[in-house]
Amino acid sequence: MTTIDATFVQGNTGPDIVAQLSDQLTKVPLNLTTAESVRFQMRKPDDRVFTVDAACAVTNAASGLVSYSWSAGDLNVEGEYDAQWEVHWNDGKIQTVAVPNRILVRRK
Repeated sequence: MTTIDATFVQGNTGPDIVAQLSDQLTKVPLNLTTAESVRFQMRKPDDRVFTVDAACAVTNAASGLVSYSWSAGDLNVEGEYDAQWEVHWNDGKIQTVAVPNRILVRRK
């Protein structure tokens, strides 16, 4: 059985999804002050194309806090989705963090 980390309602545009990004090996919160950008990505487990792949807000860089404000249409299709945050560092490296990992969009 899959663990659901966050649940949202079909067709809604709120609340925002928020997370504290941590290094997956050390579990230490990422300091995002040298990040060029952070993207929120979400897709159904059996899809290859992201339903959502968009820039998100860094709300506290030193603590690794980020948020994504849903756009109209992001939550239109009910079901389970895998989610991740993609950090683009100033040195050109990309680091993917899966927090939360499984999102449920429930029927309205």
